[in-house]
Amino acid sequence: MSQATMTKPSTSAKSTYDPYASMDGQDASASSYQADSVPAEPQYKLVIDENVVEKISSKAAQKIDGIIDMKGNLLSRVQEGLGGNDKTKGVDADVVDDKNTKLNLDIVLEYGKSATDVFDQIKKVVGQDIKDMTGLNVIEMTVNVVDVMTQDEYDQKNGNNTDDGQSGSSNDQ
Repeated sequence: MSQATMTKPSTSAKSTYDPYASMDGQDASASSYQADSVPAEPQYKLVIDENVVEKISSKAAQKIDGIIDMKGNLLSRVQEGLGGNDKTKGVDADVVDDKNTKLNLDIVLEYGKSATDVFDQIKKVVGQDIKDMTGLNVIEMTVNVVDVMTQDEYDQKNGNNTDDGQSGSSNDQ
């Protein structure tokens, strides 16, 4: 340490450090600059979770005639096997930014229905529901037709009511 720092600060203009300078108003220009850089209005941000986009997409797709079911992954099959219900089954969403999202849907197509017509309906219905409910634009959508079956085949596979009035399961879907 130099001797100058050990002595009592002088009142001359050559002083290099004044711990009270900011209190005297000497740095008023710096503090006013900082105050001016703070926005006058608060910042608001709406964040939509990917799970929400997946749920909306799944519910919207299930309204479309020609889709028997959404094809889930192993986890959704386990949930359903235990009596649960996967609300996002068959949908994978990626929220790209605060305005855009990408979707990947896995569907089971009803036998006899046109895949292209169902695809057009999916684009329209799912895209509009996502836009209306979240404000997000669907910038990319891939629809994978992973299976095709009749309604009767689907009902038999899942143990739903049959034509003879008997039920293979007490869980109606």
